[in-house]
Amino acid sequence: MKSFCSFLLLSIFFTSASLAQNPIDIIDKMRAEITKINKSSFELHSKERFGDEYVFKKMKFRMQERPKKVYMKDLDKGVELLYVDGWNKNKGYINPAGFPWVNVSLSIYDSKVVAENHHTVSDAGLGFVNKLLNGFEGTVEKAGKTRSSLYDFKGEVTYNGRPCYKLYIKPPVEFKYITYTTKEDLKLMKLSRKIVASDFLIKEKNNLSYNRTIKKGTKLQVPTAYAKKVVVYIDTKTYLPVCQMLFDDKGLLEKYEYKKISTYPKFSSSEFTTDCSHYGF
Repeated sequence: MKSFCSFLLLSIFFTSASLAQNPIDIIDKMRAEITKINKSSFELHSKERFGDEYVFKKMKFRMQERPKKVYMKDLDKGVELLYVDGWNKNKGYINPAGFPWVNVSLSIYDSKVVAENHHTVSDAGLGFVNKLLNGFEGTVEKAGKTRSSLYDFKGEVTYNGRPCYKLYIKPPVEFKYITYTTKEDLKLMKLSRKIVASDFLIKEKNNLSYNRTIKKGTKLQVPTAYAKKVVVYIDTKTYLPVCQMLFDDKGLLEKYEYKKISTYPKFSSSEFTTDCSHYGF
């Protein structure tokens, strides 16, 4: 009887451990937690490749997902950006913290706004992680493969002092560049979502801009997948992403670390307005 009880306890333990380490289960829990979030505040520490050089940034975000409201501050340069859907003609309101020493309104797709960023303000926030996964899982379905083929569990690790699940995300096709002919007039962002590829890589490879309309019949060099590989660290307690690293054919393309995340921040009544006392406009 004692041996049987010991065997039963061991069986329960290993079954529970196996379930906890199922990558689909971990991903689904993370996606569910992200979906719940409407308001958040966090710091984003980024490392992004431009040409052969990397740009490092530390940014503070306060945001609302629905409708989209974003306050961003570059913690190194002091630059601030405020964007609210439907306000200011849908332009970003910017405190340049330097020349020309006055606040300016620019499209969030303007080359000056995205000059040192891989992503636009429209992709700011944890919600973009789910957008990225939607794209990856869509390509798996088209390739006739299972979701489980996309994710590879690499164990429980400690990342920046936090217990995390480490996972690899691998697209179902070889990462390479191919010639793509546009079938309609469209903007870069719409194209990247349509073919599930990084808008930055398409922009860089073809010398495009976000504001430019790409005409029907244009031949472009585009990647066959969003990334060659993604490494993601997910907090074992909150199931929120701690870090994500995306790799292409040249190596590390971009790395994002989420720090000081609050999913229930206390926003003032003047939050996301130029009158907010937390801002420097």
